[in-house]
Amino acid sequence: MHVNRTIRDHFTFRVILQGMSHPGKVFPLPGLPGEGSAAVELLGCLIDNEVSFAVIGDRDMETVLARHTDSRPVSSDDADYIIVRNGTTQGRLANFKRGSLEYPDTGATVLYLVEALSEAAGVVLSGPGINGTASLRISGLDPGELQLLGEVNSEFPLGVDTIFLDLSGNIACIPRSSRIGVN
Repeated sequence: MHVNRTIRDHFTFRVILQGMSHPGKVFPLPGLPGEGSAAVELLGCLIDNEVSFAVIGDRDMETVLARHTDSRPVSSDDADYIIVRNGTTQGRLANFKRGSLEYPDTGATVLYLVEALSEAAGVVLSGPGINGTASLRISGLDPGELQLLGEVNSEFPLGVDTIFLDLSGNIACIPRSSRIGVN
C-alpha cells in the first residue's frame, strides 16, 4: 500500500508540474487506487507538516486533510494552501499570501474544487508556457473569482498559483505568471 501511494503521489505531482508548465491545459490525474477523494489525494502529495492550509466551505475536509497530511489548519489569510469548495472565496482571495519580492514563491497555492474543466471558450490565458493564448472553461466557479485572481496576480512575480480540480479527476492550472482575460 505504501509503495502504491508513493507511486501515485509521484505521478500526481508530475501531472501538477505539467499543469503549471502548460496553463489552461486540462490533465487527468492518475487513476491509481487509493482511499479518499481526489482532492485529498492531490493535496497529499503537496502538503506536509511544514506547511499550513485552510479550507473554505467544508469543515469535514479540514479534519481529513489534517489527519492525512500532518499539516496544520490556519486562517485563509495565513495559509500556504487554500482549498475552495463552493467555487468562491467570497472575496477572501484578495487577502491570501502573495509572497514578497525577495521570496515570491511564498505566495499561497489555491485549489478550487469545480464541476468540470474543458479547453473551450471561457477564460483566455496568455504568458509563459502558452503559445499565443489558451482557452479554459471552468464550470462551477464564480465568475468574480477570475477577475479577482487577475487583480491578485497583476504584480508578478507576486501572486497566488491556482489549481482547479473537477469532479472527473482532471486538473488545470493558472500560475501567478499567467495573464487572465475572459471571453
